[in-house]
Amino acid sequence: MAPQVTTAQKDTLSFIQLALAVAGAGVAGYLTWSKISGEGLICIGFRGCDVVNNSPYAELLGIPVAAWGLGAYLILAALALPIRGNHASLQTWMVALSFAIALGGWLFSMYLTAVEAFVLHAWCSWCVTSAILITLLLGVCGVRFYRTFFASHQAWE
Repeated sequence: MAPQVTTAQKDTLSFIQLALAVAGAGVAGYLTWSKISGEGLICIGFRGCDVVNNSPYAELLGIPVAAWGLGAYLILAALALPIRGNHASLQTWMVALSFAIALGGWLFSMYLTAVEAFVLHAWCSWCVTSAILITLLLGVCGVRFYRTFFASHQAWE
């Protein structure tokens, strides 16, 4: 018999997802503000923040990449919020959507990290921080996804 996941464990993972997503929204919000306002970034540890943020890779479809990230982080935060009542089906799909968004965000973040390393030869501490946050979010959302879709089904015993 598969071990049962307790409500406390689910709530803990949801809280961690929420905290990481809010932190990511803060980072992406700062990067978005800098890009839109034209203000330079405060770059800690690296010297390439403005090089990265002003490169052609910093926009997608005319929208700052950081704004796309901000939207994704805010959606991940909203999907981590608990739903009260008997809405197990909705909660299940929220977990699946969280995993899909985190996976997509992670893949795009890894692409941008490769661009920093191999194309721009410049590093942005804010971008690296965002890459770390989305990696952690993918891990948390992956655990939630596994527990929701695989660990609790007796067919997998």
